[in-house]
Amino acid sequence: MNFQLLHPRDQLVAIMNRIYHNGMTTLSGGNLSIKDDNGDIWITPSGIDKGKLTPKDIMCVKADGTVEGPHKPSSEFPFHRAIYKLRPDMNAIVHAHPPALVSFSIVREVPDTRIIPQANRVCGPVGYAPYALPGSEALGENIAATFAEGYNIVILENHGMAAGGANLLDAFHRLETLDFCARTLIRARALGTVNTLSEPALNLFDHRHNLLPEFVPTTHSSRERELRQQIVDIAARACNRHLMISTEGVVSARLDEASFLITPTGHDRHTLAVEDVVLVRHGVREAGKLPS
Repeated sequence: MNFQLLHPRDQLVAIMNRIYHNGMTTLSGGNLSIKDDNGDIWITPSGIDKGKLTPKDIMCVKADGTVEGPHKPSSEFPFHRAIYKLRPDMNAIVHAHPPALVSFSIVREVPDTRIIPQANRVCGPVGYAPYALPGSEALGENIAATFAEGYNIVILENHGMAAGGANLLDAFHRLETLDFCARTLIRARALGTVNTLSEPALNLFDHRHNLLPEFVPTTHSSRERELRQQIVDIAARACNRHLMISTEGVVSARLDEASFLITPTGHDRHTLAVEDVVLVRHGVREAGKLPS
């Protein structure tokens, strides 16, 4: 499924469901938005149970300021609008209150993403916005000013976090990845000193040897089809059990002596389809796909 082809209403509901069911916000907290090609902002409503959100609940604030929908837009709309104004490269914003990230916000710290190469590349540097009353214009100014410095994800002092992206999946992946880092760091500190990766070690991630030559498979055996489905199912189960996140984790299975199947690079692990899985045979990869 091409997530980007879904209507903004459906995208917002799908991602809010994942945020809520992963315990990253409460029934009353958090908000998401998408800015479309017309400059209209689709945003989750104020005062509606996030665990029961439906597409018809989603609000639209038109470019001319007209509001469409059965509810009120989120009370945090001012900071969404302010970020879009200062960061025209962003088309989606995610705001949530994961307990681990709220904990970092309270002690005035940002999670160090250098503990995992993938996290460092997904999130980039993490900003920190000073406190202001939730829903206020002042908060919008503080958050937008921090995003304007070039950050794509920001911790909000004594509040939560906000992430932006070219699309809603980009923003969500940053949220989930930073939350994973925060939870991991909290547990690691209980065991001892946290050791981060050096810049040379992090740079190795950008020089992985997965740009193999390509080939076009002409047939797909029943065994291959079975393994593709198993890989998709296991990846989804691992995400549901918090053993994997959307941007982190690999599943592979040997098909025969010369070939194997593996999850792809750059695809959300939770929503993989059988056609996303990559076949590697005799050291060459299935055309148009990049293995993990």
